[in-house]
Amino acid sequence: MTKNIRVGVIGVGHLGRFHAQKYAAMDHVTLIGVADINNKRAAMVAKESNTTPYSDYRQLVDQVDAVSIVTPTTAHFEVGSYCLEHGVDVMMEKPITSTLDEANALVNLAAKKECILQVGLVERFNPAMRAAQERLTLPLFIEAKRVGVFTRRATDVDVIIDLMIHDLDIILSLVKSPISSISAAGAPVLTPHTDIANAHIVFQSGCTANVTASRVSPTVERRMRLFQPGECLTIDFHGKKCSTMQLPANGDEDTQSPIITELEVVLTDALEQELLEFTHCVRSRSNPAVTGAQGRDSLAMALAVIAAVQKNTRQLLQTLCASGADSPLLRQSELLCPK
Repeated sequence: MTKNIRVGVIGVGHLGRFHAQKYAAMDHVTLIGVADINNKRAAMVAKESNTTPYSDYRQLVDQVDAVSIVTPTTAHFEVGSYCLEHGVDVMMEKPITSTLDEANALVNLAAKKECILQVGLVERFNPAMRAAQERLTLPLFIEAKRVGVFTRRATDVDVIIDLMIHDLDIILSLVKSPISSISAAGAPVLTPHTDIANAHIVFQSGCTANVTASRVSPTVERRMRLFQPGECLTIDFHGKKCSTMQLPANGDEDTQSPIITELEVVLTDALEQELLEFTHCVRSRSNPAVTGAQGRDSLAMALAVIAAVQKNTRQLLQTLCASGADSPLLRQSELLCPK
């Protein structure tokens, strides 16, 4: 007999609302309630998901086996610690926390309490990524581009934490090698935070990754190309497509052209798949695809990219100052490179 899992959602803004909807539609899962400091928002989401609203997440935690935490990142550590201390399994939306110290503390607490801690890096569950997974062998070079049009959502953090972290997480999961070096550049455009960034990452294995993220593009593109011996894989996260480029097995070496083949992609809802895995792990006590430790490692890489962007910006400011030029960048220097 399949065990019924009692779940709750803490934080039901834009994304948390979708968590509630997915749980409410699952078999063998009971959505006990949703919690949000905005009482009207909690009531609205609770009504459409046929559950109970709470203004204090601690009242909800006492009644569930597991929770999704979809609060602002600054609250992740406080809320996550409370849930884990009370023996409740946690699905934490990305990034895991604001700092590495907090992330390490959560990972250690989950291990101590023998709780599931999964991090919501949802692109791991993108059907295009899953289609490519079976063909991946030895990535030698990786190109990732994740750009989108500007929206007001998630502008409290920079584009590296908002968007790039998804690609950094995937790259870390594929290239199992320590990082040799990271260089990066970026700039604020429409917000006080970095809105566009590019990172060049070299691993000790020799694999290199070039990663771009922007939230000020006129179009949407979420694409990754993985170059490995004898093959180039293209993953279109936005279009949910995947293709491979190879030379034909037979033919004249002087005239043969690469053949592009579209791989079969089984279309699924990535968030639904992510939450289904979470409830499966809660039920079976198995490790999730994206563990707390992996979420921490992705955060560490994202923070390293942010530090590299700030270092590059400081160097640029020094050059501008030395030249005596009048630049808008100089007038934003305190904003770009906080002391």
